[in-house]
This record gives sequence, C-alpha cells and structure tokens, in this order.
Amino acid sequence: MDLKLTDFPYSAPGYGRKVAVVCVGSAGCKIGNQLSKESKLLEHFIYITCDDHDIANITKGERILIDLGIRGKTTPFELRGLVAEKIPQIRQHLSDSDIVFVISGLGGSVGSALAPMITRECASKGAVSVGIMVMPYNFEKTKHFFAGSALKQVRKYASGVIVIDNDELLQEDMPVIDAYALVNQKIALALNKLLGATDQHEFSIGLNNVVNFVKTNSYSVLCLGGSSAMSEYRLAVMNAASHFDKTVDKTQASKSLVHLCADKSITMNDLVTSIGGLSGVLGSGTMQIEYGLSANSSQIPTAIIIATGFITTKFDSYDPIDQALGERASNLDSDMDESVDCSMLLSSAELNF
Repeated sequence: MDLKLTDFPYSAPGYGRKVAVVCVGSAGCKIGNQLSKESKLLEHFIYITCDDHDIANITKGERILIDLGIRGKTTPFELRGLVAEKIPQIRQHLSDSDIVFVISGLGGSVGSALAPMITRECASKGAVSVGIMVMPYNFEKTKHFFAGSALKQVRKYASGVIVIDNDELLQEDMPVIDAYALVNQKIALALNKLLGATDQHEFSIGLNNVVNFVKTNSYSVLCLGGSSAMSEYRLAVMNAASHFDKTVDKTQASKSLVHLCADKSITMNDLVTSIGGLSGVLGSGTMQIEYGLSANSSQIPTAIIIATGFITTKFDSYDPIDQALGERASNLDSDMDESVDCSMLLSSAELNF
C-alpha cells in the first residue's frame, strides 16, 4: 500500500481511528499508556493483556483482557488457542485502521503469542503494520527462545519491524523499578518525537516518513543516547550510535532517522555538526540521514536514532530451531506453533540456561 502525506492529515484532535496503536502484554501496555499521555496525534489505543493490573490505570482506549482461568502461567502456544475467541473483537477495533503500530515486549507468553497473530491479522486486511518489538534482557535466558521465534514471525507478517534492545536502554545505577520505568519512558518519548510531535519549537520526521522508512525486508533498530552537558549535542548522537554495536553489524545500516532533543539555544552549526558525523559511525560511509528537532527541552540533550538495512540481529540466535534447520525452517507450516509447543523440541537445559 503506497501512502501519501495527505492520507493522514492531522488536525485537532489527531489521526482518529485511521492509525491504531495496539499495546500487547505488560511492557506494551506500559509503553502505550505513557505514549497516549504524551502524543497529541495518536488517539486510537488498544490494550491486550492477560493481567488486569496492566490496564487498571488506563483511561484512554479499548481494553481486551484475556481470561486464563485457573491455568496461571502458560506458554505462547497455549495462549494462542485461548485468544482465538477474541480475534473478532480485535478485528472490529482495527476495522477502520490503515496503519497499525504493534508495541510488545517479546519473551513473555503474551507478547510472544499475540504480536505475530496481530500483525498477521493486519496483513490479511491489507493494513500497513509496524511491529515495535522490545527484546528481553540478556540475563533473561529462559525468554530468549520465545522471543527469537516470535520476532521471526512478526518479521514475516509485518510491513516493517523496529527492534529495541532492552540491554542498550537499561541504566544500571538506579533502583530496578525506576530503571524499568525509565526504559518504558524512553521508548514512549522516542516514538512520540519520531511519529509527529506538535509542540512549539519542534519539527518531526513524521508518521508517514517513519512508516515508509521501516517498510523494508530488513530490520530497523531504535537506540537512544544522551550527554551530560547541555551543549554536547554531538556527544548525544555518538552515544546513541554506540548502542548499535552489540545488537547488529552497524556497517549494514543503509538509512537512518535522527531526532535530536535540545534546548532553544541550539544553532544550525550545532545541528549540522552533531548529525553530520553519524555516517562515519553507522553504515559504510554512504548512509542516508533524515532528521527532526525538538528545541524545547529543559533536560540534557537526547538523540533518538532509527537505522535500517540490518539483515540480521543478535536475536537471530535466540531461536535454536531456526538456526538448526536453516532454510528448511521456512518450509514448516506457519500455523503449527498454534497447536504444537515447539519448546518440547528443546532440552530442559536449553530452556533454562
């Protein structure tokens, strides 16, 4: 589907139901709730979870609660069967939406189960879907298999995938609860600024440009960085760029979107200097760069970067079945994981390492 800027004009109050944000599982609901408070353009939010605590404080948007009954924790494969009865309700909520952002943490049962199903529903109705997938921390070893498998499936059905590596957002010098909350806030901030902030002293890259940017057969990766001094804009960009190292081969980057959050004192020379050096750090020297700017921040400078063109990520190794079968994995029935628990094919040692 080719989209034009005029397909999604925004005025008060926003994009309406033509653009939907589906928030899946605990992480997705937390990020989506924060985004709904910050965004003046995105207003059609759908929250899907198995835990009523995830949606208890949400006042804006539709809420779908999946009842697990007495089952307690379950695998993604079992959960897909339980959610089947909710599919008509999900379809109804998305019936008027031409663009769907699916925000989900992967690794937990809910996100790994439902994110692929929702992107597949979007594909079947002809909607453009962008999967914003938050990957588990490196120490969460038991979540890696489900995360790797789900990411592969989302990549198959979604129009584009933005991968977020939790390890590269985590700030270790603060209490755990505060650190986790800060990660969600960072992701919500990044999405709000990239998709179309409307405050004074801002110009954004814009929803249509972001969507068309990530509509590739490769992975897109989002990273953030800051600096300790108000005037160190270039350092913020370089710090953001440094976070790609452990997630992807950064030389594969072909294009990037950069949004810089600064104060009103930033000059054109500051902007050119801070962004101009990025192609020497990402890509092979010929990377295309588009940028946006928020010159109204009272906080330290922050750089938000999405780069695309990555053929693989470190998360490819999270799915050992795919690694073992190689090309033969694509011949597997795409629906088999809704009835067969693929984790049974793994040894207990692999699931608990």
